[in-house]
Amino acid sequence: MGLDQYGFVRQKDHAQAVEFYWRKHSRLQEFMQALWADTVHGEDAEDFNCQTLVLTKDDLLDLQNQIAKGYEDYFCRGGFFWGHQWQDQAVEDYAQQDAEFVQAALDALEQGGQVEYSCWY
Repeated sequence: MGLDQYGFVRQKDHAQAVEFYWRKHSRLQEFMQALWADTVHGEDAEDFNCQTLVLTKDDLLDLQNQIAKGYEDYFCRGGFFWGHQWQDQAVEDYAQQDAEFVQAALDALEQGGQVEYSCWY
């Protein structure tokens, strides 16, 4: 049990996707949950589990900024199954993968592709 997270970077024709996977990266989840609530569904933010969030260039640039700051604006205050107890370590462990995801996503968007995030908890 716990938090499984997926990033999909799809090419323009959607025939091929690069998949990124994170396990219990709670600060990334906090970022995406806030994005879901703020820009997509407002009061329905609780329904984020097993949904697809389409990311824009601005979203990815915001994520890139948060990665550089160690997600300092997205501290996870709870959620044993989200891995909040080792969130600082997850930020460090996933830093390179997070940066690779953002770069691949920005490249795909520039070429007309699509970027998605989903989670399961």
